[in-house]
Amino acid sequence: MRKINLLLPFAVLLLTLNSCKTLQIEKPKESYLPSNLAPAMSELPLQVELDVKKLEASINKKMNGLIFDGSNLGNKDVTVKVWKAQNFTFSINNNVIEYRVPLKVWTRFAWKVEKFGYTIGDQYEANGSIALTYKTTISIDKNWKLVSKTAASGYEWIETPKLNVVGVTVPVTPIASLALSQCDKLISTQIDKSLTEMVDLKKYISQAWIEAQKPRQVNADNNLWIRITPKDLFVSPFTTTANKLNLAVALNAQIESFMGAKPEANPLVELPPFKMVVKPAQQFNLNVAVDVTFEKIAELAKAQLLGKTFEQAGKKITITDLSLFGSAGKAIFIADVNGSLKGRIYFTGKMIYNAEKMAVEITEPEFDLKTSDALVKSAGWLLHGMILKQLTPYLTYPVKNNLDAVKLQVNQMLANYTVMDGVVLQGKLNSLNVTDLSLIPGAVRIQANVKGNIALKVQEMKF
Repeated sequence: MRKINLLLPFAVLLLTLNSCKTLQIEKPKESYLPSNLAPAMSELPLQVELDVKKLEASINKKMNGLIFDGSNLGNKDVTVKVWKAQNFTFSINNNVIEYRVPLKVWTRFAWKVEKFGYTIGDQYEANGSIALTYKTTISIDKNWKLVSKTAASGYEWIETPKLNVVGVTVPVTPIASLALSQCDKLISTQIDKSLTEMVDLKKYISQAWIEAQKPRQVNADNNLWIRITPKDLFVSPFTTTANKLNLAVALNAQIESFMGAKPEANPLVELPPFKMVVKPAQQFNLNVAVDVTFEKIAELAKAQLLGKTFEQAGKKITITDLSLFGSAGKAIFIADVNGSLKGRIYFTGKMIYNAEKMAVEITEPEFDLKTSDALVKSAGWLLHGMILKQLTPYLTYPVKNNLDAVKLQVNQMLANYTVMDGVVLQGKLNSLNVTDLSLIPGAVRIQANVKGNIALKVQEMKF
C-alpha cells in the first residue's frame, strides 16, 4: 500500500508532462512572388498661361515717343507727325487680342480759299488726339511657333483738331485716314514682331516636355517615385480667364510608379509636331503603392493577443509572441504558445483588402502542413480550427490612415510644386481606390489607383 502511495505522485507528474507537449516544428520557407506596379496610361494637362497685362506692359515699353513723321502724304501738301499719347491697352477674348492705341497727331496742311475774286492760301497747323484700334488673332504653327496676325479695326477722335481761323476748317477725315494708313502697317508689324519674339512658346513647351520626363519623388515617407514617358501631345483651342490667355495641352503618357530607389530615366522622347484637338484633357491616372511592414502588423496584433488565452475541448493555449512573413503569396504567422501546448506553431492565410473596413484581413486560415503533421501526433484538438477562427479577427490591420496620409502628402506637394523656374506642378487628387494587395520582403504592399486633376503650368513667360 505504501508503494502505491509513493508511485502515485510520479504517475500524476508523468501524465502532466505528457499533456503539455513541447513542439519543434520546421519553419516554412520564406518566399515572395513578383510584385509590379502596372503602368497607367494618362493624360497630363500642360497649361500655358500668357499674362496679357505683362505683354501689354512689354509692348508699351518697346513703343514710345514719335511713331511716324511724314510729309507730302497722298501727293498733297500735308505733313503728319504721330506720337504715342498714352499707354496702349489690351483686352482679350480667346485667341483674339484687341488693342486701343491712343496717339497724339500734329498736322500741317495748305488751305486755299477764294474771296472777292482772289485766291488766298496759307499753311495751317493743328493738334489732336486719336485712338486707333487693332485686333490680333493668335495661332500656332506645326513647329510650335506662335503666329499672330494684326489688323486695324477703326479709330475714334479723343480730341478733334481745331483751328480758330475764320473760314478755315481742319480736314479731320482725311487726316485720320492718313494717320491710319501710315501707322497701320508700322504698328501692326511691331505688335506681331513683339508677340513672336517675346512669346517663345516652343522654348517653354520643350522645357516642360523635357522636365516632365525626369523621375520625381512624390512621397518621401513611402519613397514613392513616378516616371513619365510621353507618347503624344494634343493642344486645345485658346481660352481666356480674366487677363490670362490659356493654352491647354494634353500630354498623353505612360506613367509608372516605383517604391524604393530612384528609377533610371528612360531615353528622352523628342517633342512631337503641333496637333490641335477640340477636347479637354482627361483626369490624371496613376497606380501607386503603400507598404505596411510586417513589423507594424505584428505590433498591432501583439498589443491585443499577448497573454490572451484560447480554449478548446478543455485545452488552453496562451499567446506569448507573434510575427509573420511571406511564403508563395500567402502570409505565414509564427505564434509562440504556452499552456496545454508549448512551443512554436505556424499557420497561414490569404491576405485581402476589405474596402468597407479599409483594412487588411486574413481569410482561409489553416495550419501550415508541417504544423498540422505535428499536431496530429501531439495536439489533435487544435486541428478542428476553432482556435484559428478565434485568433484571426485580431490579425486585421486598418490602413485608412496610411492611405489618407499618402493622399494628404501628395496633395500638399501638388499645391504648388516648382518643377523649374516659371513651371509649377499643381493639382489635387480626387480619388484613391485599392486595386490589389501583395506580399513583398518585409511588408504588405497595397496597390491603389489614384485619379485627380493635375497640371504642369507655365506661368512666367519672360517678356
